[in-house]
Amino acid sequence: MAVTLDEADLSGSNLTRDEASRLLAQPLPDAPDARYAALQRQYQAALLLEERARLIATARQLVDAGRGRPGGESWVTTYLNAEFTWGSSGKALEASEAFVTDTSLSLGQRAMAALRQTYFAAQGNDRAILARLWSRADDLAAQALRQGGAPASLPISRLHVRAEVERWQGNNKAAVATLRESIGLGRSAVQAARSHSTSPRDPGVLDAYGWLDGSMGMLTYALVRDGRPQEAIHVAESNLALWRAGQLSDGLGARWDYRLANSLNATQQFTPALAAAQQSDAMLQRAGVSAASHTGWLARQEIVRALIGLRRWSEADASYSSFLASMPPDVLARTRASDWRLLALLAAKNGRMDEALDLAERSLRYRNRLYGANHPLTQEAAGMRGLVRLLRGDVRQAMQDYEALFAATLDNPGGWLDLDMRGVRGYVLGIAFDEFMRFVSDKALKGEAVDPAMSDRALQLADRSSLGVTQRAITDSTARVLASTPALRALLDQEQTQRQAVAALVGTLNTSLREEDSLYRQAQTAEFKALPAVDRKALGERRHVLHDTVKSQQADVTAARTVLTNQREQIAKQFPAYADLVTPSTPKPDQLRQLLNPGESLLVVYPTDTATLVWLVGADGRKGFSAVAVSRAELARRVAQLRGLLDLGAAPAGRESVPASAQLYALYKDLLGSLEPALRDVRSLLIATDGPLASLPLAALVTQPPQAGQSPAWLVRQMAVTQLPSSSALLALRRVAQPTVAAKALMGFGDPLFGVAGGAKLATAPRVDSGLSGDAARYDAQWGFSYADMPALPDTRTELLALASALGANPKTDLLMGAQATRRAVLDANLLDRRVVAFATHGLMPGELPGISKPSLAMAATGDTRESPLLELDDVLGLRLNAQWVLLSACNTAAGEQGGAAMSGLVRGFFFAGARSVLATHWAVESESATALTSATFSAQGKGTLSRGESLRQAQLAMLDGKLGNGRWSHPFYWAPYALFGDPVR
Repeated sequence: MAVTLDEADLSGSNLTRDEASRLLAQPLPDAPDARYAALQRQYQAALLLEERARLIATARQLVDAGRGRPGGESWVTTYLNAEFTWGSSGKALEASEAFVTDTSLSLGQRAMAALRQTYFAAQGNDRAILARLWSRADDLAAQALRQGGAPASLPISRLHVRAEVERWQGNNKAAVATLRESIGLGRSAVQAARSHSTSPRDPGVLDAYGWLDGSMGMLTYALVRDGRPQEAIHVAESNLALWRAGQLSDGLGARWDYRLANSLNATQQFTPALAAAQQSDAMLQRAGVSAASHTGWLARQEIVRALIGLRRWSEADASYSSFLASMPPDVLARTRASDWRLLALLAAKNGRMDEALDLAERSLRYRNRLYGANHPLTQEAAGMRGLVRLLRGDVRQAMQDYEALFAATLDNPGGWLDLDMRGVRGYVLGIAFDEFMRFVSDKALKGEAVDPAMSDRALQLADRSSLGVTQRAITDSTARVLASTPALRALLDQEQTQRQAVAALVGTLNTSLREEDSLYRQAQTAEFKALPAVDRKALGERRHVLHDTVKSQQADVTAARTVLTNQREQIAKQFPAYADLVTPSTPKPDQLRQLLNPGESLLVVYPTDTATLVWLVGADGRKGFSAVAVSRAELARRVAQLRGLLDLGAAPAGRESVPASAQLYALYKDLLGSLEPALRDVRSLLIATDGPLASLPLAALVTQPPQAGQSPAWLVRQMAVTQLPSSSALLALRRVAQPTVAAKALMGFGDPLFGVAGGAKLATAPRVDSGLSGDAARYDAQWGFSYADMPALPDTRTELLALASALGANPKTDLLMGAQATRRAVLDANLLDRRVVAFATHGLMPGELPGISKPSLAMAATGDTRESPLLELDDVLGLRLNAQWVLLSACNTAAGEQGGAAMSGLVRGFFFAGARSVLATHWAVESESATALTSATFSAQGKGTLSRGESLRQAQLAMLDGKLGNGRWSHPFYWAPYALFGDPVR
């Protein structure tokens, strides 16, 4: 949420708009004092009227008029910020140097100019320049702070630049923390400015708020980069609410619109993102903002991204082209806006194939020269050329290029660290992968033979794409693991340092190559040929020296890259579980087949925009691949309909049962019909899928046409069904040795008390802005929801008691319920010696409650405002388990498009902690039947005669056949929702 200024109108001074217009029309007096005063009034008038060009020009005049006056040199920063934000970003960068080196300015002001210069440079692409400028700016800032008297905003500006440097280093978590620190300083500055002013519209208040607004805006981008876009959306929407209430100017409103669009694009909400970005762009253009400005590009890039996401290619091309055409000569602005990947993609998608191929080939040649053929960035460029070739119809050559991209992303686990799949890269590479999958599915849909190597790559890509949904949350949640594993932490620190060293070497090499290219082009000119021979010889010698330097630097980059690869291999070897979690391998079908037990088969289902791809891998070597003409949207519609038929709890009042067997058979036939021969004799089916199908209990599919008067041929009657968050999860689960069986049966946590003693609601410490300080992943009642309002779960007490009885556990020592079922109790418990660990409570997915960005389990409230009552993914990763089962009861944690991806993150967290499987439900279940089914499942498996998958199947069949419930629970609502994730056997 945003900081309000007592309902203040933040658009300018006490002037009316008519008065402001008259002020701007008045000529400036000649007398210096009167001129300075008039310029300040005109600045306020331009601010009120949001005339950006006039604002910039007036700020520049104030720089000169303010020299030698008390507070006058602060206009330097005001001008630089205005020029960069609303005018020419390149001009702002160029103008900074004169102020940094102007010794007539105070040290504090020179430091401010140096920091702004570094921030501006960070928006470009020259790492060497950024490093040099940051070193100077940080040193000047440190001197100014030691000396005293520095501008109040200097520490904030320094934090802004530090966050940008951390972004360049790939340390997004650190950047988020740095920006939260800057927000804290910004709030204090706003409060201090208000305490020294009689009006909240005082220029000092507005300036302080501007720095705070900048910190909040930067935070939204950092949160998106850190994989937490829902938090960014909340921050942006809160500030837009203030703008709609008249508390923020249109200029700030426009900026929050494109910030919101960035967050929405990150969550693939392209339609609202487009609306927000277009509104921002329109407002900025009305205000006269330059295309070369920082804001101009940020708004337009979100329009282009949203149009690409919507596959509106001609509109995206027109928008991007018109923006670039409208841009004045500005090196920095053109550098950040002219992305060759976007240019090549849009050219290819709009039929300009020669142009697209030329762009792709030029980039590939340059990167090959800069990095070498086997570098991930070179392989990315090859993949982009492959995309263009595929769209041109040059299939054979396209596949050769795609192989380079697959080598970088699928065969190299660290490749997705090197090719961070966000921003423009994420959009364009995502489309490159989509086009490959579309090509494969189109061939299969036409009945044409698909080369096995191609279908194998498609399977790997499906696996990697499903992992990408949750990978950022997983990576972000490993701090607890690293804190408890010093040796791993040390190796990772070395890997990060080496990554930065490689990047620095590449930056130096890039600078040398540009200089060499410049000298080469100079040698082709008539001016060079007209030079005296001695000068031509000197330049030639310089080229030879530089050529040798480039060769040496290329060798240095290659050697450093080899060290980095070796470090990653060492981490994977010494800490395989961590590598499986953070940089998981992407196994090929033959590797997966070797992991399967006799009688097992793996089914991978991957829906796309145009079709659903299905692979079958059997332990005995049988395999299959097919594509079905069912799009992701169509599959989502059918799954939602089937869930509505199966889930009686969501049915209209009075409806006991609606026949769904015909629809369930139709879905089975569509997805598995062509693979049916390969499914014969399969006793255990492991299904890896994401998207819509992950929210449907697949054991309830019907394998034969329904017959009147006969029980449906449920898939569960043929085989046990187990789910996997991805096919690579099987590799993580089965390449470790068979663990010893834990000594004790059960540890259960249930019926947690959500309200604190006396019925009071959970309280938190007072805070100005709960959305922007502290750990936003922590639950906070100040978000507008009281934790005590969480529905109680008294029936879970009965379920846990029945489970304890079935497993022979002691309810007094092995169950913690009510007020005892706290997060702290889970963290402090010795869970390593328990075969079953049960959580009978609500499962909360990201976005379900404000402030929750990771999957969590709701535990008992303690009234301690310093500790969250939620057991989060971070906590799960820090647990030590040897559990054959983790039971997540009373919550539909396996359900839904909204929760499915997040659930896979929670499941992978429990796997990393040492669990072999997780039993969860697709919808809220009925208590009595739930108790009966879970008790029967664990009782049968506890006897040691059945696998986990088969014990669940037998309990489900007992319900179907009336052995449990005397026929009351034969409807799939009662037996079908249970989903077993993980390894059904070991």
